[in-house]
Amino acid sequence: MLKSMTAYGRATLDSDAGHFAMEIQSVNRKFLEINVLLPKELSRFDIEIKKWLAHKVSRGQITIKAFATFNGKGNAPFHVRPNIVLAKKMKQAWDEIGEALNIQGEFSLSMLADKEDILLFEENDEEDDHYRQILKAAFDKALKDFMHMKIQEGSILQADILSRLNQIYQWMEEIQTRTPFATKKYYEKLVARLDELMAGHVENEERVLREIALFAEKIDITEEITRFFCHLTRVKEIIESEQEAIGKTLEFILQELGREANTIGSKSSDLPIANGIINIKSELEKIREQIQNVE
Repeated sequence: MLKSMTAYGRATLDSDAGHFAMEIQSVNRKFLEINVLLPKELSRFDIEIKKWLAHKVSRGQITIKAFATFNGKGNAPFHVRPNIVLAKKMKQAWDEIGEALNIQGEFSLSMLADKEDILLFEENDEEDDHYRQILKAAFDKALKDFMHMKIQEGSILQADILSRLNQIYQWMEEIQTRTPFATKKYYEKLVARLDELMAGHVENEERVLREIALFAEKIDITEEITRFFCHLTRVKEIIESEQEAIGKTLEFILQELGREANTIGSKSSDLPIANGIINIKSELEKIREQIQNVE
């Protein structure tokens, strides 16, 4: 079953610590790339969240966003500590300025309000397990929504690709029925031309006929058609199987289908076969575009 790389999932969760929301969205990428955007109070869980998702998907550019509104009822995931040393040094400096300029005044807390590093934010390690469980619960809910959309979009891709494969199969069957006729027709055309040019020269005629027979074998496309059908069957089997992460495998087999189609087109001078190959290559390109969105 195909899974789309383009998907979106969202979930919200109310807990004793506050309101949490999680979003997961993905777009096409050849390989797996995960970006996690968390509130700074929860940034230490970045790597863990990446691991949670890496077990579920194989490729795509995925962005995970978490939002949190803490209600203050439970223990916060961080501590706020005053930078007493910095505050003392600043007060001392202000006092020295006042004394040097003979200015009377009092040092107040408001003078520290906009100073960086006057308040230090530290992780509350004791609450790690609690907030990890909250994030995991929100993540699991968002992931369920996300995976549902991947499967839903994948089923649409699967139906479209299988329909195109069936059409390609029919075109190749038509080409197969023309193969003996096309080769024989080409052989007869060369022999007729030979009769015109070398009438009466028996020895030379026999030698050239052997060369024509060998050339007719070289332009025969039976083997290429057989391999094409094998690749086509393999693609359908993989799509309809329960395998995971099949996008890269399908891309490879599709390249092989394209090569066989090119060889058939280059070896055959039959117009209906050439037209059939043009149609097949056009559909293969459309399938290739669709597979680029398959995980």
